[in-house]
Amino acid sequence: MLLAAIDTATLTLSFALLEAGPGGVQVLAARDERAAPRAAPGGTTGHGARLPEALVELLRERGLGLAQVEAWAVGLGPGSFTGLRIGLASAKGLAYAARRPIAGVSSLAAMALAAAPDAAAGALLVPLLDAKKGEVYAGFYERRGPGEVAQVRPDAALPPAGLLEALAALRPMAGAVGFGEGYLAYAAALEGGLPRLATEVVGPSAGAVGRLAAPALLGAGFDVARLSALEPHYVRKSEAEVKFPDGLPPRAL
Repeated sequence: MLLAAIDTATLTLSFALLEAGPGGVQVLAARDERAAPRAAPGGTTGHGARLPEALVELLRERGLGLAQVEAWAVGLGPGSFTGLRIGLASAKGLAYAARRPIAGVSSLAAMALAAAPDAAAGALLVPLLDAKKGEVYAGFYERRGPGEVAQVRPDAALPPAGLLEALAALRPMAGAVGFGEGYLAYAAALEGGLPRLATEVVGPSAGAVGRLAAPALLGAGFDVARLSALEPHYVRKSEAEVKFPDGLPPRAL
């Protein structure tokens, strides 16, 4: 099964092609691109400027086309609200148009899976992304094997002090290690309570997204209800929801 995977949780657009079957999952090709600089007024920038063309280019390099993609995988976040909407809308639109199955996974879980080979067995992997506003998006995943992780606590948006408190409650899970863009952003506040994992993983990769989603997609058919139900994993409320919990006030005439 030819599987295409996308993650747009951060400023880096990650996309990959994978071959999935009963014998395992192999990444055929992958690419990461940093979001383009802000465009001129009226222009297109960010992930919206590259999807789905970037994926089409990767397929073309291997002599393939969109019609040959048999399933889709997408990172659901948490991360940039706008980026997540672009990635999910693109993947859902392509899956719907071709009547292909689609599955979504946590972008933090993808980070944990990618970093698992760099951690000790049983370690508590804590992938972190910068959530801005003094917080990190944090995941909590036990490393079961080089290619297997298990969630032990829901993904959350927390200030560094709150993250360390959450980890204290998980103290029986010895060997917690942090990593990712969020760790780098708040290293001064985290280093004393959360050792940094020696890994090159700083954000979610589409290859890991595809590997996580593959089991749910093998043998699956197109399911419009499942496609429609896929939503971004925001974790926290948007600025508009915080300011206007009951909706926008009526406009004065």
